[in-house]
Amino acid sequence: MKSIYKLLLTGFLSVLLFSCYKDDTNNGTNPISEIKVAFTNIEDQVNLDKNEVLTIDPVITQNNGDKDLSYEWQIDYKTFSTEKKLVYPCSKLGKYFIRLKVTNADGSAFKSFNLNVNSPYEEGVMVLGEDAQGEGTLAFMRKYSTADIAAGKQEQFVNNLFTLNNPGEKIGKGPSDVMKRLKQVMISSSKEQKIYYLNDKTFEIEAVITAPDLPDFKPVAMNVPDAAFRTVPILCENGKVFQLALLENLVMATTRYPQNVINKTTFGNDFNDNFNYFWDPSKSQIVQVSGYYSTSSLTHFASEELVSFFFSSPSFYVITRDKLTQSIYTKTVFSNYIQNVSTKALNIKENAVLSVSGTPALNPQSPTLVNNSLKKLFYAQGSSVYSWFFTGTSMNTTPFITVDKGIVTSIEQNPTGSEIYVGVYDAAATGLKGSVYVYNADNGSLIKKYQGVCDKPVKVFYKKKS
Repeated sequence: MKSIYKLLLTGFLSVLLFSCYKDDTNNGTNPISEIKVAFTNIEDQVNLDKNEVLTIDPVITQNNGDKDLSYEWQIDYKTFSTEKKLVYPCSKLGKYFIRLKVTNADGSAFKSFNLNVNSPYEEGVMVLGEDAQGEGTLAFMRKYSTADIAAGKQEQFVNNLFTLNNPGEKIGKGPSDVMKRLKQVMISSSKEQKIYYLNDKTFEIEAVITAPDLPDFKPVAMNVPDAAFRTVPILCENGKVFQLALLENLVMATTRYPQNVINKTTFGNDFNDNFNYFWDPSKSQIVQVSGYYSTSSLTHFASEELVSFFFSSPSFYVITRDKLTQSIYTKTVFSNYIQNVSTKALNIKENAVLSVSGTPALNPQSPTLVNNSLKKLFYAQGSSVYSWFFTGTSMNTTPFITVDKGIVTSIEQNPTGSEIYVGVYDAAATGLKGSVYVYNADNGSLIKKYQGVCDKPVKVFYKKKS
């Protein structure tokens, strides 16, 4: 009984002492300053192009006083900056998760979004140029969709892209040709004796092809189709032709190709073969070399001199004039293979004397362009561009287009063939002397001028989307 009494007394005293305790501390009574983070004009998904700069100056508020703040910008959960303002160079393509962490004495707040860094070089007009010192340059104008243009996007050229995307690197002297193969853009430099492989979306160098054991490897034209062929011929100065193994990045001397040809070549391809054409002046002969067969025009042009040649699938066209009566021009049309590969007989589809008014300005070194949709051959001489319907037998020598200043150095077209891009060099201009004029391919009307694109256009090239 006494034990029960003691327990009750102890419990009563404990309750009494607890009820009489007064808490005089002030821990936890200060108000918490909650952080709020806002971005101006930033959505959940942000799209920028390579080499653009993402700049964000966040708006930070606290609801109870201004306490000291610290900042941490994270890119894919890795700390990028501890400054309040984000300045992020979009130097690499990809998708990135970006988060800002703002911290004060009471805690942290977060805000995030996704950034897509896209290629600005997917599709558009490239201009391989040469400056006053002979150094190569690269300009590009991105082609926008109709919807993008309606939304305010403007098509304009950006220059010096080779150096911009490859700091410290140069094309070098003697820029000569630019082509596209699958996921790569190829640029050749004759004086540097190099071919550059660039990533087609970033224009960053992936490989540099040289051939130090072949001193005559000075590339001026690359017969590179936008297809998966593994070997192609490279025409070099002094009429030398070498073979380039595209996957092995190896230049080889080979007897498959003629040597001492003129400084002109063209090519075409189908699903199975790539057809390459050269003119051997010592034999007055066209030579065709492909992956499977080599054929020639034999003695067919023995009494002719070359005016020009070009490929329009599935035919190869040769324009010649009589060595003795030079007013007589002839068009000869061959199949892909100039000779029947079994009988060796010439595969001539058409052989016709042309009706020519005056003297054509066309010659083997003329800048030329084959427009398959209109069946036109465009060619340039001086300040004029000429147009010839090559399926016919008459040739008008009246200029189709005459530029207002300078000379025409290159001609290219859009994928549909409805527009042609004319590279123009005006030596008397101030600043950058090279321009690109855009014309309607059907009627020759001027659509737009892009002036000051580069110094001297060497080649205008339309880069299609991969």
